[in-house]
Amino acid sequence: MIAARPDTLEALPPRAVVAVGTFDGLHLGHRALLRAAAAHALAAGRPFCVLTFTGSPLALLDPAHMPGLILDRAALCAALRAAFPGATRLFQPFDPAFAAMPAEVFADALRGATVFCGEDWRFGAGARGDAAFLRSRGLEAYVVPYALWRGERVSSSRIRQALAAGRLDDASAMMGRPWAFRGTVVHGRGLAGPRLGVPTANLRFRGRDGERLAPLARGVYRATAHLHEIAWPALVNFGVAPSLKGEPEPLLEAHLIGAAGDLYGATLTLTIDTPLLRPERRFPDVAALRAQIHADLAALRGGAPTP
Repeated sequence: MIAARPDTLEALPPRAVVAVGTFDGLHLGHRALLRAAAAHALAAGRPFCVLTFTGSPLALLDPAHMPGLILDRAALCAALRAAFPGATRLFQPFDPAFAAMPAEVFADALRGATVFCGEDWRFGAGARGDAAFLRSRGLEAYVVPYALWRGERVSSSRIRQALAAGRLDDASAMMGRPWAFRGTVVHGRGLAGPRLGVPTANLRFRGRDGERLAPLARGVYRATAHLHEIAWPALVNFGVAPSLKGEPEPLLEAHLIGAAGDLYGATLTLTIDTPLLRPERRFPDVAALRAQIHADLAALRGGAPTP
Protein backbone atom coordinates (compact mmCIF):
# COMPACT_ATOMS: atom_id res chain seq x y z
CA MET A 1 0.00 0.00 0.00
CA ILE A 2 1.32 3.47 -0.93
CA ALA A 3 1.39 5.84 2.04
CA ALA A 4 -0.62 9.03 1.80
CA ARG A 5 1.46 12.09 1.03
CA PRO A 6 1.61 13.95 4.36
CA ASP A 7 0.49 17.41 3.21
CA THR A 8 -1.95 16.77 0.35
CA LEU A 9 -5.59 15.78 -0.10
CA GLU A 10 -4.61 12.14 0.38
CA ALA A 11 -3.82 12.88 4.03
CA LEU A 12 -7.23 14.42 4.82
CA PRO A 13 -8.67 12.73 7.92
CA PRO A 14 -12.24 11.40 7.72
CA ARG A 15 -15.12 13.73 8.64
CA ALA A 16 -12.90 16.77 9.01
CA VAL A 17 -14.08 20.36 8.71
CA VAL A 18 -12.29 21.72 5.66
CA ALA A 19 -11.77 25.32 4.56
CA VAL A 20 -10.91 25.18 0.87
CA GLY A 21 -9.53 27.86 -1.44
CA THR A 22 -6.36 29.34 -2.89
CA PHE A 23 -5.91 31.72 0.07
CA ASP A 24 -3.29 33.79 -1.78
CA GLY A 25 -2.81 36.89 0.33
CA LEU A 26 -4.82 35.43 3.22
CA HIS A 27 -7.05 38.50 2.96
CA LEU A 28 -10.15 39.59 4.90
CA GLY A 29 -12.44 37.28 2.91
CA HIS A 30 -10.14 34.30 3.41
CA ARG A 31 -9.91 35.00 7.13
CA ALA A 32 -13.69 35.17 7.48
CA LEU A 33 -13.99 31.79 5.75
CA LEU A 34 -11.28 30.24 7.90
CA ARG A 35 -12.76 31.62 11.14
CA ALA A 36 -16.18 30.19 10.27
CA ALA A 37 -14.69 26.77 9.54
CA ALA A 38 -12.51 26.81 12.67
CA ALA A 39 -15.48 27.72 14.88
CA HIS A 40 -17.59 24.93 13.35
CA ALA A 41 -14.80 22.38 13.89
CA LEU A 42 -14.36 23.45 17.52
CA ALA A 43 -18.09 23.23 18.22
CA ALA A 44 -18.36 19.82 16.55
CA GLY A 45 -15.16 18.44 18.09
CA ARG A 46 -13.79 17.53 14.66
CA PRO A 47 -10.41 18.10 12.98
CA PHE A 48 -9.94 21.45 11.23
CA CYS A 49 -8.06 21.38 7.94
CA VAL A 50 -7.09 24.06 5.45
CA LEU A 51 -6.97 22.72 1.89
CA THR A 52 -5.23 24.91 -0.65
CA PHE A 53 -3.41 24.35 -3.91
CA THR A 54 0.02 24.73 -5.46
CA GLY A 55 -0.41 25.77 -9.05
CA SER A 56 -3.66 26.68 -10.81
CA PRO A 57 -5.59 26.09 -14.04
CA LEU A 58 -3.99 29.23 -15.49
CA ALA A 59 -0.51 27.94 -14.67
CA LEU A 60 -1.29 24.85 -16.76
CA LEU A 61 -3.14 26.50 -19.64
CA ASP A 62 -1.49 29.92 -19.96
CA PRO A 63 1.59 30.13 -17.71
CA ALA A 64 2.80 33.36 -19.35
CA HIS A 65 -0.23 35.15 -17.89
CA MET A 66 -0.12 33.51 -14.48
CA PRO A 67 -0.14 36.34 -11.91
CA GLY A 68 2.56 36.46 -9.26
CA LEU A 69 1.73 35.29 -5.76
CA ILE A 70 0.98 37.72 -2.93
CA LEU A 71 2.33 35.14 -0.47
CA ASP A 72 4.76 32.37 -1.28
CA ARG A 73 4.06 28.97 0.24
CA ALA A 74 6.41 29.50 3.18
CA ALA A 75 4.80 32.84 4.02
CA LEU A 76 1.30 31.38 3.70
CA CYS A 77 2.23 28.51 6.03
CA ALA A 78 3.61 30.95 8.58
CA ALA A 79 0.54 33.20 8.39
CA LEU A 80 -1.83 30.24 8.74
CA ARG A 81 0.17 28.84 11.65
CA ALA A 82 0.05 32.19 13.43
CA ALA A 83 -3.68 32.78 12.86
CA PHE A 84 -4.94 29.18 13.15
CA PRO A 85 -2.32 27.21 15.09
CA GLY A 86 -4.48 24.09 15.42
CA ALA A 87 -5.21 23.68 11.71
CA THR A 88 -3.78 20.94 9.54
CA ARG A 89 -2.46 22.53 6.35
CA LEU A 90 -2.83 20.57 3.11
CA PHE A 91 -1.25 21.72 -0.17
CA GLN A 92 -2.69 19.82 -3.12
CA PRO A 93 -0.67 20.12 -6.37
CA PHE A 94 -2.87 21.41 -9.19
CA ASP A 95 -1.18 19.24 -11.82
CA PRO A 96 -2.66 17.76 -15.01
CA ALA A 97 -3.93 14.67 -13.19
CA PHE A 98 -5.74 16.75 -10.57
CA ALA A 99 -7.11 19.12 -13.22
CA ALA A 100 -8.66 16.11 -15.02
CA MET A 101 -10.19 14.62 -11.85
CA PRO A 102 -14.00 14.32 -12.17
CA ALA A 103 -16.01 16.29 -9.62
CA GLU A 104 -17.44 13.04 -8.23
CA VAL A 105 -13.96 11.68 -7.51
CA PHE A 106 -12.91 14.87 -5.75
CA ALA A 107 -16.10 14.85 -3.64
CA ASP A 108 -15.43 11.25 -2.60
CA ALA A 109 -11.81 12.14 -1.73
CA LEU A 110 -13.13 14.58 0.88
CA ARG A 111 -14.07 11.55 3.03
CA GLY A 112 -17.29 12.91 4.47
CA ALA A 113 -15.87 16.36 5.25
CA THR A 114 -17.89 19.43 6.05
CA VAL A 115 -16.69 22.02 3.55
CA PHE A 116 -16.47 25.81 3.89
CA CYS A 117 -15.79 27.67 0.65
CA GLY A 118 -16.16 31.03 -1.06
CA GLU A 119 -18.99 32.02 -3.38
CA ASP A 120 -17.06 31.43 -6.59
CA TRP A 121 -15.26 28.18 -5.69
CA ARG A 122 -15.53 25.46 -8.32
CA PHE A 123 -13.79 22.10 -8.65
CA GLY A 124 -13.46 19.04 -10.83
CA ALA A 125 -12.86 18.65 -14.56
CA GLY A 126 -14.74 21.34 -16.42
CA ALA A 127 -15.35 23.16 -13.09
CA ARG A 128 -18.57 21.13 -12.68
CA GLY A 129 -18.48 20.99 -8.90
CA ASP A 130 -19.65 23.58 -6.37
CA ALA A 131 -21.23 23.62 -2.92
CA ALA A 132 -24.59 22.45 -4.26
CA PHE A 133 -22.85 19.54 -5.97
CA LEU A 134 -21.25 18.50 -2.69
CA ARG A 135 -24.62 18.60 -0.95
CA SER A 136 -26.05 16.38 -3.69
CA ARG A 137 -23.32 13.86 -2.79
CA GLY A 138 -24.36 13.90 0.89
CA LEU A 139 -21.72 16.30 2.23
CA GLU A 140 -22.34 19.40 4.32
CA ALA A 141 -21.17 22.54 2.52
CA TYR A 142 -21.30 26.16 3.63
CA VAL A 143 -20.70 29.14 1.37
CA VAL A 144 -19.14 32.14 3.12
CA PRO A 145 -20.09 35.50 1.53
CA TYR A 146 -17.47 37.82 0.10
CA ALA A 147 -15.82 40.30 2.44
CA LEU A 148 -16.24 43.94 1.41
CA TRP A 149 -13.84 46.84 1.72
CA ARG A 150 -14.94 50.34 0.71
CA GLY A 151 -18.11 48.81 -0.68
CA GLU A 152 -16.43 46.37 -3.06
CA ARG A 153 -15.45 42.73 -2.87
CA VAL A 154 -12.04 41.93 -1.43
CA SER A 155 -10.10 39.66 -3.77
CA SER A 156 -6.52 38.63 -4.46
CA SER A 157 -6.80 40.30 -7.88
CA ARG A 158 -7.81 43.60 -6.28
CA ILE A 159 -4.86 43.36 -3.89
CA ARG A 160 -2.45 42.71 -6.78
CA GLN A 161 -3.82 45.78 -8.54
CA ALA A 162 -3.21 47.88 -5.41
CA LEU A 163 0.36 46.55 -5.14
CA ALA A 164 1.06 47.30 -8.80
CA ALA A 165 -0.21 50.86 -8.28
CA GLY A 166 1.95 51.41 -5.19
CA ARG A 167 -1.08 51.60 -2.89
CA LEU A 168 0.34 49.37 -0.18
CA ASP A 169 -1.91 51.05 2.37
CA ASP A 170 -4.96 49.76 0.46
CA ALA A 171 -3.41 46.32 -0.08
CA SER A 172 -2.59 46.05 3.62
CA ALA A 173 -6.11 47.09 4.60
CA MET A 174 -7.62 44.37 2.41
CA MET A 175 -5.16 41.80 3.77
CA GLY A 176 -5.86 42.77 7.36
CA ARG A 177 -2.13 43.21 8.09
CA PRO A 178 0.83 45.02 6.53
CA TRP A 179 2.24 43.72 3.26
CA ALA A 180 5.48 41.90 4.10
CA PHE A 181 8.44 40.27 2.40
CA ARG A 182 10.99 38.01 4.07
CA GLY A 183 14.29 37.23 2.40
CA THR A 184 18.02 36.72 2.80
CA VAL A 185 20.37 39.66 2.31
CA VAL A 186 22.54 39.03 -0.75
CA HIS A 187 25.59 40.77 -2.17
CA GLY A 188 24.82 43.59 -4.57
CA ARG A 189 27.30 45.60 -6.60
CA GLY A 190 28.49 47.54 -3.56
CA LEU A 191 27.79 50.92 -5.15
CA ALA A 192 25.13 52.53 -2.94
CA GLY A 193 27.27 52.86 0.18
CA PRO A 194 30.50 54.28 -1.30
CA ARG A 195 28.90 56.48 -3.99
CA LEU A 196 25.74 57.61 -2.21
CA GLY A 197 26.62 57.31 1.46
CA VAL A 198 23.53 55.13 1.97
CA PRO A 199 24.40 51.43 2.34
CA THR A 200 21.58 49.06 1.44
CA ALA A 201 20.60 45.47 2.18
CA ASN A 202 19.64 43.79 -1.09
CA LEU A 203 16.89 41.18 -1.31
CA ARG A 204 15.99 39.18 -4.42
CA PHE A 205 12.26 39.53 -5.01
CA ARG A 206 11.35 35.85 -5.21
CA GLY A 207 9.53 33.42 -2.98
CA ARG A 208 11.61 31.23 -0.70
CA ASP A 209 11.11 28.31 -3.11
CA GLY A 210 11.69 30.52 -6.15
CA GLU A 211 8.03 31.46 -6.72
CA ARG A 212 7.25 34.52 -8.81
CA LEU A 213 5.63 37.20 -6.65
CA ALA A 214 3.11 39.93 -7.41
CA PRO A 215 5.25 43.03 -8.03
CA LEU A 216 4.98 46.41 -6.39
CA ALA A 217 5.03 49.67 -8.29
CA ARG A 218 8.68 50.53 -8.83
CA GLY A 219 9.91 53.26 -6.57
CA VAL A 220 10.65 54.25 -2.99
CA TYR A 221 8.65 53.28 0.11
CA ARG A 222 8.71 53.86 3.83
CA ALA A 223 9.06 50.50 5.59
CA THR A 224 9.83 48.76 8.85
CA ALA A 225 12.70 46.29 8.72
CA HIS A 226 12.70 43.44 11.23
CA LEU A 227 16.19 42.14 11.88
CA HIS A 228 17.32 39.99 14.82
CA GLU A 229 14.03 40.76 16.66
CA ILE A 230 14.63 44.51 16.35
CA ALA A 231 12.41 46.79 14.25
CA TRP A 232 14.21 49.50 12.29
CA PRO A 233 12.68 52.32 10.22
CA ALA A 234 13.81 51.81 6.65
CA LEU A 235 13.79 53.41 3.23
CA VAL A 236 13.16 50.78 0.55
CA ASN A 237 13.54 50.96 -3.21
CA PHE A 238 11.83 48.37 -5.39
CA GLY A 239 13.19 48.42 -8.90
CA VAL A 240 16.24 48.07 -11.13
CA ALA A 241 18.18 51.19 -10.02
CA PRO A 242 18.40 52.64 -13.55
CA SER A 243 20.65 55.56 -12.58
CA LEU A 244 23.34 53.46 -10.94
CA LYS A 245 23.07 49.73 -11.63
CA GLY A 246 20.46 48.74 -14.18
CA GLU A 247 19.68 45.40 -12.53
CA PRO A 248 18.32 42.64 -14.81
CA GLU A 249 15.26 42.19 -12.58
CA PRO A 250 13.75 44.23 -9.73
CA LEU A 251 15.33 44.04 -6.30
CA LEU A 252 14.30 45.27 -2.89
CA GLU A 253 17.03 47.54 -1.55
CA ALA A 254 16.58 48.58 2.07
CA HIS A 255 18.48 51.24 4.00
CA LEU A 256 17.94 50.62 7.72
CA ILE A 257 18.02 53.86 9.70
CA GLY A 258 20.45 53.46 12.60
CA ALA A 259 21.59 49.92 11.79
CA ALA A 260 25.25 49.17 11.16
CA GLY A 261 27.43 46.20 10.38
CA ASP A 262 27.57 43.44 7.81
CA LEU A 263 24.07 42.15 7.02
CA TYR A 264 25.02 39.66 4.28
CA GLY A 265 23.30 36.33 4.84
CA ALA A 266 20.92 37.75 7.45
CA THR A 267 17.19 37.11 7.26
CA LEU A 268 15.34 40.39 6.89
CA THR A 269 11.59 41.02 6.93
CA LEU A 270 10.23 44.21 5.40
CA THR A 271 6.71 45.40 6.17
CA ILE A 272 5.06 48.24 4.26
CA ASP A 273 1.57 49.63 4.82
CA THR A 274 1.96 53.11 3.33
CA PRO A 275 1.67 54.27 -0.30
CA LEU A 276 4.54 54.79 -2.71
CA LEU A 277 6.73 57.71 -1.62
CA ARG A 278 7.94 58.44 -5.15
CA PRO A 279 8.22 56.46 -8.41
CA GLU A 280 11.53 55.12 -9.68
CA ARG A 281 13.19 57.33 -12.27
CA ARG A 282 16.53 57.86 -13.95
CA PHE A 283 18.63 60.78 -12.65
CA PRO A 284 21.07 62.75 -14.80
CA ASP A 285 24.05 62.06 -12.52
CA VAL A 286 25.06 60.55 -9.19
CA ALA A 287 24.92 63.94 -7.42
CA ALA A 288 21.24 64.37 -8.35
CA LEU A 289 20.47 60.83 -7.20
CA ARG A 290 22.33 61.40 -3.92
CA ALA A 291 20.37 64.59 -3.28
CA GLN A 292 17.06 62.85 -3.94
CA ILE A 293 17.88 59.94 -1.63
CA HIS A 294 18.75 62.33 1.20
CA ALA A 295 15.45 64.13 0.55
CA ASP A 296 13.73 60.75 0.80
CA LEU A 297 15.45 60.13 4.12
CA ALA A 298 14.35 63.54 5.39
CA ALA A 299 10.76 62.66 4.44
CA LEU A 300 11.10 59.35 6.28
CA ARG A 301 12.22 61.19 9.39
CA GLY A 302 9.23 63.50 9.20
CA GLY A 303 10.53 66.32 7.07
CA ALA A 304 9.03 67.81 3.91
CA PRO A 305 7.35 65.43 1.48
CA THR A 306 9.56 63.99 -1.26
CA PRO A 307 8.91 65.64 -4.63
